[in-house]
Amino acid sequence: MAPLVWLITGCTSGIGTALMAECLSRGDKVIATGRKVVERLNSFKSENLALLELDITSSVKDIQDQLKDAWAIFGQIDVLVNNAGISAFKAAEEADEHLINNMFHVNVFGPMRITQLALPLFREQGHGTLAFTSSSSLWTPLPFMSHYAASKAALSTYVEALHKEVRSFNIRCVAFECGGFPTNLGQPREPAQEGFGTTGPTIPVYSPLFAQLMEKFATNPMVHMPGDIKKAAATMVDIIKPHGLASTLPWTVRVPLGSDGWGRAKQRCEEQLKVLERCEEIAQTTDRKGGQGLQALEQMFAYETILN
Repeated sequence: MAPLVWLITGCTSGIGTALMAECLSRGDKVIATGRKVVERLNSFKSENLALLELDITSSVKDIQDQLKDAWAIFGQIDVLVNNAGISAFKAAEEADEHLINNMFHVNVFGPMRITQLALPLFREQGHGTLAFTSSSSLWTPLPFMSHYAASKAALSTYVEALHKEVRSFNIRCVAFECGGFPTNLGQPREPAQEGFGTTGPTIPVYSPLFAQLMEKFATNPMVHMPGDIKKAAATMVDIIKPHGLASTLPWTVRVPLGSDGWGRAKQRCEEQLKVLERCEEIAQTTDRKGGQGLQALEQMFAYETILN
């Protein structure tokens, strides 16, 4: 396969940096973006690397201009990786408007905006891949991370529907639903770092549960973050190119990364099947008399399945 051109957001740490390095090691070209990207990645000098200040929460006009600049650097972009994200512990009752808005602007609305603006460019060049860094937290949301889990659930659902809209244009979409990795994002930080105030509940009745959860993380953090960042980056590239084991698999829109990420998804799917069995009879009590619920499912199957 010919070298690809990648535009990766959130490149200044964690999976973003590892993904950038992996792409460069394979001879691909990378346009790396992130906060203070020139200052923080200046040591990664290469003729195949371009550093671009791109704020995914900027206005539509600003992002549009930045995307045009990015496309002009190497003449094309083959892969857009929406990797930027934030997380923070916060009780849902105590979350203020700033926390909620910031979480969703960075984790959901920003990726949606840049994707929307990139799609005409991908359609014009006749191909493209849209990749997104999501999280297994959407399957098994932890207490005090409701907003983060909700944002990642929204992101993966968006990617699933988006792929169905654009695959006929030779544009592919994939959400990497990551388990625990030792990154700044994988270690939920003090909300104050993102302007969210102090961590830990200020309403006393939440404190016991919060303390139990923090003890779980503190006792053996590597149990909760067993993933290898470099291996994750290599697998992401393998899936997109495709290469190695990934070349034997059909294109998959939602890909778990890490044995724990896979395990969380499996656990939730098995639990959800039990819930569906439990609720089958009561669910059917709401059908109109003579309604054809199963027939409706059959008619819409082609638009709902993720297996093609």
